[in-house]
Amino acid sequence: MIVASFILLQFSFHFSTASASDFNNKVAEEKLEVSPGVTHLERKYQSSTTKQVVNVLDVNLSNTYTELELGLPNPMNSLRTTSSLAKSYSTLGHRVVGAVNASYFLGNGVPANLLAQNNEIINYGILGEGTESPTQNPIAFGISKTGNAIIDSYITDLNFTVNGKEYNIDLINNERSANKTVLYTPDQKTTKTNQWGTEIVVSSATQNTEDLHFGDQFSGVVSKVTAFNTPGNSTIPTDGFVISVQNKKLADELAASVSTGATVEVELSIDPKWMDAEYIIAAGPLLVKDGRTNISMSNSSLFASSRSPRTAVAVDSTGKRVFLVTVDGRQDGYSNGATLPDLASYLISMGANNAINLDGGGSTTMVVREPGGYYPTLVNRPSDGSERRVSAILQAVNTAPQGTLKSMTLGNIPSEVVKGSTISLSVKSAYDQYLNPVEIDSSKVKWSVEGNIGTVNGSTFTATASGQGKIIAEYEGLKVSKSIKVINVEDTIVLDNFDNAANWSSTAAKATASISSASEPVKEGKASLKLNYDFSTSETGTKAAYAVAKTPIAITGKPKTIGLWVYGDAANHWLRGMIVDGAGTKHAIDFTEQGGLNWSGWKYVAAEVPSTVELPIKFDRIYVTEPTASNQNKGVLYFDGLQAVYVDDYAGQPSKPEQPSNPEPSFSDVSKSHWAYTAINYLNQEDLIKGYTDGTFKPSNNITRAEAATIIARELDLSSTKSSSFTDVSKNHYAYAAIAAVEEKGIINGRSPGKFDPNGKLTRAEMAAILTRAYNLTGTGKIPFTDVKPNHWAYPYIQTLYANDLAGGFADNTYRPNDNINRAQFATFMYRILNR
Repeated sequence: MIVASFILLQFSFHFSTASASDFNNKVAEEKLEVSPGVTHLERKYQSSTTKQVVNVLDVNLSNTYTELELGLPNPMNSLRTTSSLAKSYSTLGHRVVGAVNASYFLGNGVPANLLAQNNEIINYGILGEGTESPTQNPIAFGISKTGNAIIDSYITDLNFTVNGKEYNIDLINNERSANKTVLYTPDQKTTKTNQWGTEIVVSSATQNTEDLHFGDQFSGVVSKVTAFNTPGNSTIPTDGFVISVQNKKLADELAASVSTGATVEVELSIDPKWMDAEYIIAAGPLLVKDGRTNISMSNSSLFASSRSPRTAVAVDSTGKRVFLVTVDGRQDGYSNGATLPDLASYLISMGANNAINLDGGGSTTMVVREPGGYYPTLVNRPSDGSERRVSAILQAVNTAPQGTLKSMTLGNIPSEVVKGSTISLSVKSAYDQYLNPVEIDSSKVKWSVEGNIGTVNGSTFTATASGQGKIIAEYEGLKVSKSIKVINVEDTIVLDNFDNAANWSSTAAKATASISSASEPVKEGKASLKLNYDFSTSETGTKAAYAVAKTPIAITGKPKTIGLWVYGDAANHWLRGMIVDGAGTKHAIDFTEQGGLNWSGWKYVAAEVPSTVELPIKFDRIYVTEPTASNQNKGVLYFDGLQAVYVDDYAGQPSKPEQPSNPEPSFSDVSKSHWAYTAINYLNQEDLIKGYTDGTFKPSNNITRAEAATIIARELDLSSTKSSSFTDVSKNHYAYAAIAAVEEKGIINGRSPGKFDPNGKLTRAEMAAILTRAYNLTGTGKIPFTDVKPNHWAYPYIQTLYANDLAGGFADNTYRPNDNINRAQFATFMYRILNR
C-alpha cells in the first residue's frame, strides 16, 4: 500500500558541539548474548567534559536462525513505540530479540522517505530539501536479494509514456508541489489537488494499481484530461490511476496533446543492486562509505555538528554483520549525545564498512529481550523520558524452532531470610539452547534444600535453622540452585540511623521539599533526617513531600512492620512510606492514618508490611501528604531510627491499655530495666507525655503543676469555655489552655488566691487530689501512712488512692505528702489509673 504524505519534515537541533575524544575513554561495558547471532552491548564513555552511553545490537546474519527485518505499524500512519511494535511481531518461531527506531516520519505519522518490501513500494516518500536536511540525498539500508545487508545510494526511475513521448514521475501519492509530477493510485480516492495543474485520469489498467512494485510495467486508457486552471481534485478510478502535473509548460503540453482514449504506459524501476531486495528503508545522511567517514551533508550544518541522541545502522565489509547503534543524549550527567562526524568515527572503530544515520533525537530507542524473555524491553534512556511513537523499526529476529531446556532462572529468592519465615518458590523464566523461552509446568518442578537450614513442602520453603544453604529446583533433568542464608533475628534490624543525610534526596508533588541532617532534635545516634515541606504552593490537588533513599535499602526477609521515630509538628497530615518488592511492584505503607500525624515531639510509629509482597523487599521512601486543601500548610518533620521489625506487637500504638509485649524504648534515658519503663513508654505511645528534643525523658526531674495540667487535659480531652482566672498564667503560656480547662472542671486549684504557680513543683498530696478529682475516684478505709493524719487537707484524697490500690507508701510506712513528685512517679500513677 502506498500512503500520501502532506506535512513538511522537521528536525530538532541541540546547540552544542562534541569531539572525537567523547568515545576514547571507555569506563564500563556490559555484554549479553540475547539470541544465537545477536549480542547486546552497553558501553559507557567519559571524558573531562562529557559522558556517553552507547547501546549496540551486534547482529550476525550468517546464523541460520537470525534475521534482520523491517517492522511497520498497521495502518502505516498509526505510529507505535518501538517496544510495542517489536512485541506485535514476536510469535513462536519468530521471536523479536532486539530493535531500534528507524524511519524519519512526517507530522501526519507517515514515513518521510522510501520504504519498499519485496519490491512493493510501501511508501515512495520524499527527499529532504535544503542543506540542513539529512535526507537530501537518496540513501538507504536494506537486505539484498542474496540476504546480505546493504547501505548505499539508490536510483529510481519512474516514468510514463503517452503518444510515444516519455515523461518523468517525481512522486507517488504525495502532495503535488511546484514543478512536480505525481502518480496517484486508487488508495487515495481523490488527488486533493488545486486548479493549478493538468490531470490525466486513466482507467482500465492492465494490473491492480493499488499495490505498486519496482519492476512494474502497466498501461491504461485515458478517460479524462483536466486543463490548467480548471478544477483539480480528480477522482481516482478503482481500476486505474491519475497522473497530475503542476509544471505549467508541461501541463499545457499534455492538456493539448493527450485526448480521451489514448494509452498511457507506466514503468517503475530501481537500480539493480536494490532490485528484489527483501526490503529498503531510506534515511540519512550516509555516515560511512567503504570504511571511511563519508557524510552526505555538510559537517558544519546544525544537524551534523550538534551533539544529539543518535540512532544508526552499520554493516561490515562482508554484509553479514550488522550493528544497530543508539547514543543517548541531552541528559547532562548521564549522556550528552554525539555529532555525526564523531558517530561515524565510532562506527568505523566497531568495524563498519558502510553506515547510515537513522531518525534520532527524542525518537532514539533500543529495546532488547533477555534470554528466556518473551518480549524486548527498553534498554536506553530516551531524551523525552519515555519512548516516542515511531513509524518503523529495524528488528533482530530469532526464527529457531522450540529447542530443549538449557537454563532456568528461579523466582525472587532473597539471599538472606529470617529464621521462621516462609518463601513461595517458583521458576521465573527458562530458555532453550536458542535462548528462546520455555514454558515450565510448575507442578512438575521438584524442590529441595541443601544444608540443614529448612524444609520444603510442595513449593514453600520454611527457614527452620540459621546457617548457609541452597534451594534447588529440578525440571526435566536440569538442576539449578540459589544460595540462601538463614539468620536469627530477635526483634529488629536497623535500616538507617539517619546519621548521614547524604544517603537521601528530596522530591515533591505540587509542593516544595528539602532534606538535611539535624543535630537536634535527635532520638538516637548523632543526627536525625530533617524534612522541610511546603504545601502552600499555588498548585491544587493532593500534595506530598518525599525523603527518597538514593539507593533503595535492602530489607532482610519479610518483617512484620517497618518502624520509625518521628518528631511531629502536629499538623494533622498523613505519613506514609514506600517499599518495592522483588517483582518491582511499589507498595505504599501507612505510618499513620490520613490526618494522623497529630503529635509534636518524638513518637515511634510502625507501618505494616503487606503479606502479599514478593521477596526481596527494599525500602524506597518516607513521605508526608495532604489531600485536603484547607490543611495544606508548611512545616518540618524529623526522622530517626528506621528499622525492620520481625515480631508482633513490637511497638505499635495499642488500641487498648495493654502494653505491647516487646515495646520500643521511647526515650534514651529510660531503658527497659528502668522501674518506670512500662508506664513511661505506654504514656508516650498514647501521646500523653513528651520527652525533650535530645530524645531524653529525664525521669528524675520534678514535674511542674503546668506539666501535670497539660497531661490531665490531654488524656481527658478537656477544653475550656472561659478564660483562666489565674493572673500568673498568661495567654501565651504553653499550658494556658490546659490550665484553664482543669480549673473550669475543678480538677486543679490555685495555690493562693488568683495564683496557679505553673512552674511550682507538684507535691504527692496535690497529685492525690488531682487524680481523685479528674477520674471521679471513690473509696475509703484505714490508711497505714503515719505522716498523713485525718486532719491533713489531702487525707481523703490519699485515702481514696490507697483504697483503689493506686498509692503505695515508703518502707517506713510514710506517704511523704509534701515531697515533690518526679516525672517517672507521675507517669506511674497515671499508668495505674488508666489500667485500673
